[in-house]
Amino acid sequence: MAGVVNMKKSEILKILEKVDGMRSIRKVKIKSEDLEITIEKASVTSTEVVSKQKGSPGMASPFQVKYARDLIAKVFGEDERASLDFLAHALELPMNDVPNIDTWDETLTIDMVSTIIDGLQPMHKTKGRSEF
Repeated sequence: MAGVVNMKKSEILKILEKVDGMRSIRKVKIKSEDLEITIEKASVTSTEVVSKQKGSPGMASPFQVKYARDLIAKVFGEDERASLDFLAHALELPMNDVPNIDTWDETLTIDMVSTIIDGLQPMHKTKGRSEF
């Protein structure tokens, strides 16, 4: 039978542990000559996703922070003054209180990063069109 591999129980358990830790794979079928195992993981709820993120609850995820940094770089380039002005207005903070971009991993909340991204996306789309 093509594709069938004889496995020991310990090998199957290792596979099951790896599958359990995966986020993107929901359904797995393992077959051998005398055994068939089908695993279907339940959907992850949004509260479970938040609890699996590194950092404190309410803090921006590493992906959100990276995306915000990338948008800042694309929209403002090397113009730090313009990006600082944008951030101060978007976050409704004095310029001196705007978190330094190097500290965003530890300082940006979900609300802050959402405000930044929501403000930058239209600017990025407009800038992209004007370059052509």
